[in-house]
Amino acid sequence: MRWRIVIIGIGLIAAACTPGTPDTVVTTTTTLSSTTTRPPSNEICNTGDLPFADNGLIAALGDDVGDASSITEIRWDPSATCERLTVLFGAGSGAPAATLGPTGVSVISYAGVIRVVLPTEIVGTAIADTLLEGTLVHAAYVVRDEDMLSIDIHGVDGIPIEARAFTTTSPASLIIDIARSTTDAVPVGVTATSTAVVTSPTPGPSEYPIVVEGYVAPSFKSIHVQLLESSEPVADTSMALDGSTDAWQHFTSTIDEGPIGDAVVFVGTVDGSGRPDDGAAVSVAME
Repeated sequence: MRWRIVIIGIGLIAAACTPGTPDTVVTTTTTLSSTTTRPPSNEICNTGDLPFADNGLIAALGDDVGDASSITEIRWDPSATCERLTVLFGAGSGAPAATLGPTGVSVISYAGVIRVVLPTEIVGTAIADTLLEGTLVHAAYVVRDEDMLSIDIHGVDGIPIEARAFTTTSPASLIIDIARSTTDAVPVGVTATSTAVVTSPTPGPSEYPIVVEGYVAPSFKSIHVQLLESSEPVADTSMALDGSTDAWQHFTSTIDEGPIGDAVVFVGTVDGSGRPDDGAAVSVAME
């Protein structure tokens, strides 16, 4: 097995969904057998001299061309000093992949999220989401944005985190070590339910236009993005989704104007009268 570490710059890509008509909603759950844990280890984060970082791009790694085409497993390993997430990949032949293509890993410190942008050759996943047993991280989501897959790792509320990342070859794996950061800044976190995750806006003060971004559970074919004042919708956009069944589905929408003062951004399904039904709600103070 060879160890491979490269640190360079890489860009992240996001795409907007288009409006459409709501359709039948079907929810899916994670394949639990695809996520495994191991007994605690005191040593996994004490090896190597790769530094941890707590904000922005922390690693751009992988080969120029890899044979990895799917995510086959996400494994969580605890340690006395950190927590490790290992992502394994399969090749098109069905065998374990030998190499991973260009991949970027970033820490979004204000949200307490570690984001992995995978190469475009990764087209499938056996895992949509998984709950973790950590004291630093508690969930991981595989997100599809048009032809790209990414992984968002959510930190535990109120705990600042830092991370480092590297790959192995033969078999191909991506390894992310996560530790508690020494910064005084406390992440505001993201709003997550079984239907939707809202990464923007975060709770608190906000201004127009509001960029609403996040991801919706697998199999949903439409979603509503609403701005509520006194529990009544004052803005409502219906967005069509692809209905992807193997991963969460990225969305982005913009609310250009609305009331000043306390309001709620809602992402989810609505009832027959157009009021919020099932989804994620973020309280904002519009200025």
